[in-house]
Amino acid sequence: MKIGKTKELLIEDIKAKIPLLVQNHLILDEISIQLHKHNISIGNILEMINDENILREANLQELLLLGEQLYLKFADTGDDWSEEWLNPSEMKELRLYIKESPYEETITLPYTFVNVLKTGHNEYVAVIPNSVIGKLWMSGVTMYNPNIQRQARKKKVENGIIEVMNLNPKSLRDIEKQTIEGDLITSTLRYNAKVGSGTDGMEFFYDEREKSLTLLEGTLLDVLDGAHRTFSIYNAYMKKADLEGNMIVIFSNMTEAQCKRVQVDMAKANPIPKPRLQELAKDKLSDEVVIELKADGELKGRITSNSNVKYSYGEVVTFSELSNAIDNSFHLENRLEVMKVAKVINDFMMYLFAYYKTNLFDKNSLMFKSRMFIGHIELAARMFENNISFENLNKILDKIEFTIDNPLWDEIGILKYGSFSSRSRTKIQNVFKQLIQE
Repeated sequence: MKIGKTKELLIEDIKAKIPLLVQNHLILDEISIQLHKHNISIGNILEMINDENILREANLQELLLLGEQLYLKFADTGDDWSEEWLNPSEMKELRLYIKESPYEETITLPYTFVNVLKTGHNEYVAVIPNSVIGKLWMSGVTMYNPNIQRQARKKKVENGIIEVMNLNPKSLRDIEKQTIEGDLITSTLRYNAKVGSGTDGMEFFYDEREKSLTLLEGTLLDVLDGAHRTFSIYNAYMKKADLEGNMIVIFSNMTEAQCKRVQVDMAKANPIPKPRLQELAKDKLSDEVVIELKADGELKGRITSNSNVKYSYGEVVTFSELSNAIDNSFHLENRLEVMKVAKVINDFMMYLFAYYKTNLFDKNSLMFKSRMFIGHIELAARMFENNISFENLNKILDKIEFTIDNPLWDEIGILKYGSFSSRSRTKIQNVFKQLIQE
């Protein structure tokens, strides 16, 4: 860069224009089109403008390309941005820059799915991670076939009329958002291996002994049912590769005529009676509390459905850890109590995060570690039970030193070799319970 220009100045220049960009989706789309030529996706752009840490860690070339586009869209003067920031040779090099893509690992056939069950003639079912659903579409393995889709939409193009997926834009955006946030409810998709697409005359092979299904070379999977979810998951995958959640996928190997019959049968399917739906939905009541907490409040975006917490993503607790803690401390009896308990916990968390927000970013603090939420939930339950205002939370929690080197953790056996021991849950619960008794 030219004398006087630094990466830090460039970042500050970009930050100053971000508020203008987020208010204008049309300009964001235009910038995305330009940066796509350099393999920089809309997902990459959104990460940079929404997270200052990612912005500061970004490649200099990517920052320069983004900075140039922001200048072209929002600058008040007609000055040449490139002459201000770069030498001619640097500008030429920037024009040739192509971002290395994390999505270059495409799915190639043969490809094997495991833990697959046979459910009928040439019909098999498997639980497939959402990331794989996205990668299948990206790799061109799954595709749209208007001949077997319900309500295909006709579109006029230069050379005539084509049929395209009839997708609801709002539904696509909603599903994509839920997928990225890990809130998408698992549902069933149907993918049909197109008869005749397999290079050697076969589309897939099922191993009864291994319970595995292998898609063979050349096979194409038509989306028989679940086009909205498939395409939305793909869009989400292009913005976030490590998606949470799974879909149930029914694989079949039918002719187009047989597929159309399935479509007719699905359209005629009788709805499940409400009492049966309620019976099928009988999960732990504490799970329902967690679902409420995920949807709104202080813990929104902080609960992960995975087994491990990614603290760098703002997550603080796993779904199962929180649900088990609620189940232990509140003893829910019926669904009427779900909303009540969710409100109690959310009120508690509001004060917890307000009083101790700095601990969120302290690597030496155990305050917001996932396992500690067993204690937080216990304390919330006991304070509510004893009519103690959550405004007094800091006076109570200040009795504990949450630094990792506090001898208390070793004394009561909570930490073992610097990590939480497998038997620490009850001990943590007792530590927090004693705070009320003191």
